[in-house]
Amino acid sequence: MIVLVVPGYALFEDNQSGVRAEGMAGSFTAVADDLSAIDFNPAGLAFVKEKQFQGFYKLLYGGAGANLHTIQVGVGVPSRRLGSFAVRIQETGFELQSQRSLKLAHGFQLAEGLAFGYGINGYNLFQQDFGQGFALGLDLSLFTRFARFWSAGFYAHNINMPRIGGSELPQVLFGGLGFSPRPGIQSALQVAKEPGQRTQFAFGQEFEVIPQYLMLRAGVQTEPIRFAFGLGTGIKNIGIDYALITHPVLTLTHNFGIRVNF
Repeated sequence: MIVLVVPGYALFEDNQSGVRAEGMAGSFTAVADDLSAIDFNPAGLAFVKEKQFQGFYKLLYGGAGANLHTIQVGVGVPSRRLGSFAVRIQETGFELQSQRSLKLAHGFQLAEGLAFGYGINGYNLFQQDFGQGFALGLDLSLFTRFARFWSAGFYAHNINMPRIGGSELPQVLFGGLGFSPRPGIQSALQVAKEPGQRTQFAFGQEFEVIPQYLMLRAGVQTEPIRFAFGLGTGIKNIGIDYALITHPVLTLTHNFGIRVNF
């Protein structure tokens, strides 16, 4: 038997994570231009032209008094003719429960400026005293760049409606629109809909203050209303990112990450 032992926290609710994206309040479906695309819009991987490594550690709601955390590592590899492939592993949990997932994703161009992507999610839920369960999920997505400064994305998460025990895993549709008038400036709007839940809206902004050395990010989302703030810095091919996310009831969430292009 599988039961949820964290009140108000759904199974694999935190499976869409990334420090840069969260600094923009999760509004990343129409941005998706780095390895974070694996969880926000796999089609965007088609436009990632360098090998990338990414890792982060997130303390959810200040640990919620139980060291509730998420840790993730991933790598993306482009190919000359087949687009880009990526894999990541993630674990969310605390002492009594662990939500683990492995995701494989692939994004490739259908035409100039238009890409298709898919992801296969392997889920494992472990609960002390109750055992564990497994499930597979399928994601599909599209990403396009058009009219010079604009981009758009569509992402369908867990379209096969996976379940672990008697619990459904999140099934969400995302749509987004992005605007980037020049490198270093990015605005993004996103709409998300989960069956039985209210429609969520998110808006994020990214601004390069000092080229290659300092990036500021901010955003807001609804359902619930949460505000986000982010910083990015780095030297050459190594970057460090931080994101802070508020919650109307719970403590602040802090996310620290590193990214490497090679």
